[in-house]
Amino acid sequence: MMRMATWWAALLAAACCWSARGQQEAPGAGSVPAGRAARNVAVITIRGEIDRKGVMAQSVRRRLEAAARDGADAIVFELDTPGGAVPTVLKICESVRSSPVKNTVAWVNPQAYSGGAVIALACREIVVSGNASFGDAMPIVMNPLGMLTGMAKAPTDRELLKKVLPPLIAEVTQSARAYNTAAGAYLRDEYLVQSIVANDVELWWVRHRETGVRMCIDRAEFEMLFPGQSTGGPTRLASQPSTGKLELPSPESSRQGIPVPAGSAKLAIASPEVSVIAPSLRPRIAPEDAGRWELIDKVKDASLPAVFKAEDMEHYGLANNDIEVGEGGSRLRPIDSDADLKAHFGAMHVQRYEPTWSEGLVDLLTNIVVQALLVVVFLLAVFVQMLNPGSLTAGIATAVALGLLIAPGMLIGMASWWEVLAILAGMLLIGLEIFVIPGFGVPGVAGLILLLAGLVGLFVPAGTGPFPDTPEGRNDLLRGGVAMLMSLGTAGVAMYFIAKHFGSIPLLGRLVLSAPGGDESDMLVAMDESPAVARVGQTGRAVTPMRPAGRVELGDAVIDAVAEFGFIEAGTLVRVVQVDGMRIAVEAAADGGAGPRA
Repeated sequence: MMRMATWWAALLAAACCWSARGQQEAPGAGSVPAGRAARNVAVITIRGEIDRKGVMAQSVRRRLEAAARDGADAIVFELDTPGGAVPTVLKICESVRSSPVKNTVAWVNPQAYSGGAVIALACREIVVSGNASFGDAMPIVMNPLGMLTGMAKAPTDRELLKKVLPPLIAEVTQSARAYNTAAGAYLRDEYLVQSIVANDVELWWVRHRETGVRMCIDRAEFEMLFPGQSTGGPTRLASQPSTGKLELPSPESSRQGIPVPAGSAKLAIASPEVSVIAPSLRPRIAPEDAGRWELIDKVKDASLPAVFKAEDMEHYGLANNDIEVGEGGSRLRPIDSDADLKAHFGAMHVQRYEPTWSEGLVDLLTNIVVQALLVVVFLLAVFVQMLNPGSLTAGIATAVALGLLIAPGMLIGMASWWEVLAILAGMLLIGLEIFVIPGFGVPGVAGLILLLAGLVGLFVPAGTGPFPDTPEGRNDLLRGGVAMLMSLGTAGVAMYFIAKHFGSIPLLGRLVLSAPGGDESDMLVAMDESPAVARVGQTGRAVTPMRPAGRVELGDAVIDAVAEFGFIEAGTLVRVVQVDGMRIAVEAAADGGAGPRA
């Protein structure tokens, strides 16, 4: 019995060990580190330009929450982006850090420039594909027309850059310090990650002869450690172009390097303006350290922000890919597919979380070019409605264009209350002026101002407000105003053309009603002559119900008119009381009544 009990105990222990091994290492996992290993991996894609209005940030947050609910053990952010707007980038970084799933990995496949690089650094680890590119996160400032403004000639742009650089430097420095704190060693260099944000510092890569710590040093530290040695020579990153985007305020332009103004403070090294909570593990350099460090290479000069290829990221400790050792030496093992990703985590399942079609539609409809075109369509539809009161087609076009302008922002919480309220109030006042109140007075002017102000507000991100008190907000509002002026100019030209050829335009000609028993061509001629035949005091008959817009017959012409007071039934005798431009107002004649004309 004792021997049998011992045998069963040994068998049970072996089974437990096998079970524990199965939980720690999924099939194909190999020697996956415990902090990386995951059974269920969620892949959240971030592709294309990161928008100014925050659609991407909303989408990433939604997908993060969905992945956490579905039980993901690790979340991979697949990055293929040139960057984009600073506020949206920082929102995404905050979402990454606040996610309940802490095993977050950035997959640079194939590029993470600018804002993409900042997002990658916020993750726990970074892995790269074989042709990956990473870096160049120095912000550029755009004018309202989407053109690059030269900083040496634009003091307001220099002030804006001073405001946005400290948060970016703090962001990437915080990410590097968090990474080093978690590792318990100085592995990701602070100066190196700061070099992707600013371009005004030279860096050298050195290694401590005893501890093996590798890090970047600046010129002052170089002269301290290597006195009398030349600081020149080739740089490892010298051949890398500047291609990313990190823009304020516009996300619609191409990236170029911006020279730092003469006399400005060094931007890449954390200054008192930069607040970073996490403590630094970076070794301190002193004159007595000369001889304890060896020079590996010169990283970059002071001309452009740093850009890294896959091999550079491995060389400087930015990539966490596994290393393959072969006959030709060691090399980084690239992650080029979901199968590679699965093996990297030792995972059983890899699930992708893509943006929804509605998020893609909102992204399209909040594009400044599309918004400007919708404003043109909206204004033209209102104009056609004024030319032909009661037209169902023009009314539908007006409602659809306005809905496409307002609805996308409201659906994802990007619309401001004041812009929606201004548009609706403006349309109400203009409608009262056209259909109820004679002439064009205070209600019409106030309605037009409110409508234009609300339309301008559609071009700026939520939270800017009608009276922004920051340079960034004022620049956004100015950009919206310029876009609105361009829309008004385009709509004005189209309105003139429509007014001149309203009856002869094929599509719009169908909106014109034919007179009872009359020919359509005769009707169009009568419409063209309507301003001349209509005069105050002239009497006629209502051809259609006027509630308040409709059509009246004056002599041999049938024209558009509006009821001055109340509604008028078809067949009622009417009298013209006002002729004002394209608006003809009538009222029921005192001796009039419904019924056939005598």
